[in-house]
Amino acid sequence: MSEVRADYHAFAISKLVAVLGAHKAATAMAEALRACALERIETADDLHSLSQALVRTGGFAGAVGGLLGVHAVIHGARVRDSSEARL
Repeated sequence: MSEVRADYHAFAISKLVAVLGAHKAATAMAEALRACALERIETADDLHSLSQALVRTGGFAGAVGGLLGVHAVIHGARVRDSSEARL
């Protein structure tokens, strides 16, 4: 049986577009990726990092970030506590 690879990047964009519209979604995604020092969301851990950057922005983008964070954890993201994040 072949492994099914999740497209976390497309998933994140689709959720942002559904809530924010295409233009605001593109802006929110670009800013969150920059904040995470990522070019693309490849793993559940990347998706979790993106979600946290979105949550920090607040508003509807932050709400989408919360949804993406739950999705990331369900799909195996390793959540670091704040003391680990400073290392």
